[in-house]
Amino acid sequence: MIDIGIVLYRIKSTGNEIDAVWHTTRLGKKEIGTGIAKGNTTNGFPGNYVVTYFAPDGSEAGTFELKIEKTNSIYDLFWSKKGELLYMGVGIETSDGLAAGWRKLC
Repeated sequence: MIDIGIVLYRIKSTGNEIDAVWHTTRLGKKEIGTGIAKGNTTNGFPGNYVVTYFAPDGSEAGTFELKIEKTNSIYDLFWSKKGELLYMGVGIETSDGLAAGWRKLC
């Protein structure tokens, strides 16, 4: 099965943190995980973050460097570990946050 997923990011009102809810085909169940990204949200979503995701049971699912770039109304997302690009995604901003689909790179 191809490792693809979706994530919704919401900037927290306290600033410099972004909440995440996510799902991936890798889970094999219709469950949703959570996450928290830390970085500078002064300019909204674009920027560099350290994001930690949590599985539906609350256990840590992984920590990544997340880069979000914006061109016009489209967002490009890149998840890396130790400088190695592992996942790429594309998203759009909605009234509820930044919604993005992503896939694992081969």
